[in-house]
Amino acid sequence: MQRVSHSRQRFGLSVALATPFRQTGEIDLESMTGHASFCLEGGCDSVTLFGTTGEGASIGHAERRAVIAAMAAAGITGDRLVVGISSTAVDDVAGDLGIAHATGCRAILLPPPFYFKNLTDDGIFDWFGSVFGRAGENARNIILYHIPSVTGVALSVDLIARLRTAFPGVIIGVKDSTGDWSYTEPLLAAHRDMAVLIGDERHLAAAVRLGGEGAICGFANLHPGEMRAMAWQGTDNETINDLVELIVDHPVVPAIKALMAHAHGHVAGQVAGKAAGQVEWAHVRAPLTALNGQQRSALGLGFDRLISSGRAA
Repeated sequence: MQRVSHSRQRFGLSVALATPFRQTGEIDLESMTGHASFCLEGGCDSVTLFGTTGEGASIGHAERRAVIAAMAAAGITGDRLVVGISSTAVDDVAGDLGIAHATGCRAILLPPPFYFKNLTDDGIFDWFGSVFGRAGENARNIILYHIPSVTGVALSVDLIARLRTAFPGVIIGVKDSTGDWSYTEPLLAAHRDMAVLIGDERHLAAAVRLGGEGAICGFANLHPGEMRAMAWQGTDNETINDLVELIVDHPVVPAIKALMAHAHGHVAGQVAGKAAGQVEWAHVRAPLTALNGQQRSALGLGFDRLISSGRAA
């Protein structure tokens, strides 16, 4: 399979957009598009839909189409979208690639097959090869998604090199969400000629200083401006690091969404003309469960204490 190489711009900062659910369980499209606009206006270069923070594995095909259509209606064009895929069957992934590229999206965030565990590099390579072969011309602008804490499947640095050699021009980047610097550093050393993106905000600034091209991260839902400085200039921000430490003491996705509900004066109250205190942000879909009142209270107090330090606005 041959691909034509194109020059590309530096990736920058993409928010792993949270998905607001109404109490009835449906997606609040108005809040979602409003929040996407808030993140873009606040400093994000793009919006990543249906990633881990967006609970993408719990969002069906019809809903995905509705979200993408709502983004377009809100004036958020495809070149500002990254689309996450959460399927494992080769035919489904190939179909999802076609749907995503029909939007003119900037890139695709593609994890490895995540149902079976203890996979070999050969098996993972064969799966990606089957996907790319089945997808044809839609096998392009792929960002490999390395998040073994969720998928249970690791993408070794050697496997990434093997895929890039076998499928030139298909893979444009890797999102590293390991939070493991002993993986990130050799990844940067081996693949500095593509977009190495960081998911763990605590390692972002250091990675950018070593040639990383930015981030796809959940914390940008809350403070896109501060995250932009980290993603573009490699600027350290100890308050952001402390806030991430606070979040990871809880289930991460429910914690981010609880903070979005808590910080409505900064975020939810500003999007789509919504009143302060929109409870939609706190809702998650099964199998995730929302934080309880005690957890939300402790998280909110810690957030307020760190923000009041004045080191993050």
